[in-house]
Amino acid sequence: MPMYLKRDAIRFIEASVSAISMAVAALGLPRRYDFREEVAENAIAIGLAGVAAELSMSAVIVQAQGEDALKFPTGFYKTGSHIVDDFKKLVRSQIPKMMFLTQGIEEPSTHIAKLLEMASKLKLLTKLRAGGLHAGRGPSMDVSIACVNDVIAFISLLGTSSRIKSYIDTLPKPITITKSYDLIVDELIQKIAQSNTTLEKVSSLASVYLVIPELPDDEPEWFPAFERALVAPQENDISFLLDTLKKSRYGSLIKVSKGKESIPVTVQKGNIHALPIEPQYLKKSFRDIKDRLYADIGTANGRLEQKQFDAPPIESVYEMFAFPYHVIGITQQEDEQLSAAETWPLVASSLSYSGTLGPYWYFVRKTADLGQLESYISRAAKYAGKTLKNGIKEFKPYIEKMRKEIPLSKNDKLISALLYEYEKSGEKKKKLIDLSKKYVGKEKELCQEAQDDLKKLRGRTTCWRFTYKTCGECI
Repeated sequence: MPMYLKRDAIRFIEASVSAISMAVAALGLPRRYDFREEVAENAIAIGLAGVAAELSMSAVIVQAQGEDALKFPTGFYKTGSHIVDDFKKLVRSQIPKMMFLTQGIEEPSTHIAKLLEMASKLKLLTKLRAGGLHAGRGPSMDVSIACVNDVIAFISLLGTSSRIKSYIDTLPKPITITKSYDLIVDELIQKIAQSNTTLEKVSSLASVYLVIPELPDDEPEWFPAFERALVAPQENDISFLLDTLKKSRYGSLIKVSKGKESIPVTVQKGNIHALPIEPQYLKKSFRDIKDRLYADIGTANGRLEQKQFDAPPIESVYEMFAFPYHVIGITQQEDEQLSAAETWPLVASSLSYSGTLGPYWYFVRKTADLGQLESYISRAAKYAGKTLKNGIKEFKPYIEKMRKEIPLSKNDKLISALLYEYEKSGEKKKKLIDLSKKYVGKEKELCQEAQDDLKKLRGRTTCWRFTYKTCGECI
């Protein structure tokens, strides 16, 4: 049989397949007795899953750069997190030595993107691997199966390359799991609410992060807090991780599950044994602002998945711009941010309006992950035709600078024009008080409350496209 990889790389990939096979076997062993400490039951299985994930990525690194690339200059082997970061960096580089990874694949760019997405998820698993192998702590059976299946899927994806395929032919099949991921997440969230100790809370919280899909490609803002929570859990890290979850697609589950008597459910369309109801029939119309927003967001995201562009009407954008999110119950606090999945439809609607573009920077500033937002807008632009063409020209350069925290120059053509308009509006506002005096003693005289509001307006300018500090610098 011809050799398609280096011997060292073959050793790593075969060891990876062996480790995940042992993890599957460990989860399938009959339970012979009750554990005094339940967290010990799946510790070895989750440890082996983490080992398999790291070994599979190490195989790719060794093939491209040699085995020394797995070590620090001091000679010590790199940690699992370092291996994942090196793997992602190497895959993104697309150097000639990495061509073996996409050999025989019709759409290499899609394959690379999927590998990077799955690697981000497995980075979390490397942290739980240490807990399993060194601390004897593992997650629940459902979460362990989900993690093992993720590793199997990752190795299987690597094996779609014709250079790797023959070395993973003994890879086990994914384990059948009867529960949906939404249901698993819902049960874990209830465990968090009912936990009596910090360790129990951290264990359930870490499991939620392992199960939820669609983690960002770049290391997320919450990852350092995730690492700290596993080693030395603090209440502020736990709160931060919970707040981050609330901004995700599972935020509604967290809010619903706060009740003591909540029951985990899942909606299964077409299931003949389920209650005869589907989500679209729960309400015949959406009269509440919050309900309309969620309907618009759901429609836009659903259409985008079907490669169609269906942004909310501009009236909905103006409505959301006029009412603070925390006032109408979308967020709990004024400074709380939303996920990119929740804000991009409003941004896209603002950018696609044929008249004056809508207040899209307001919604950009409400977004927690600007990288994901930019990705959503780019995807929407593919299916929007000419609708987004003009708006995207204005949006693209500035979102890049905002995401990278690059200061905007006052000499920029658009910024210069905005500053000019800002100054003009300030001058006109100063005249408002004088204009109001014309109607003193007449039918159109302003009441005292309106006069107070007018005085406040003199000291405040809000631009639809940018927000300025009082010194006039663009932020």
